[in-house]
Amino acid sequence: MSKTITLPISLFKKFSETSKIFEEFNDELEDFLLSSNPKFISKMRQSRQNHIQENTRSLAELKKELCIK
Repeated sequence: MSKTITLPISLFKKFSETSKIFEEFNDELEDFLLSSNPKFISKMRQSRQNHIQENTRSLAELKKELCIK
C-alpha cells in the first residue's frame, strides 16, 4: 500500500502560499507581543548597556557555563 498521495499543483501552491502568509503573520505577532512586553524591553535595554560597557563574555565562555559543546 502506497503512502503517497497526489495533489493538484494548484492546491499545493495555495497551501504553500497560505503557509507563508501564516508564518509571516506569526513572526509579526511575536514581534508585536515582545515589543509591548515591559519585562522584555527592560532585559533588552540592560543587554544593550552591558554590550556598550563591554560587560559581556565570549561564546566559548557561555558554552562552557551552559555545558554545551
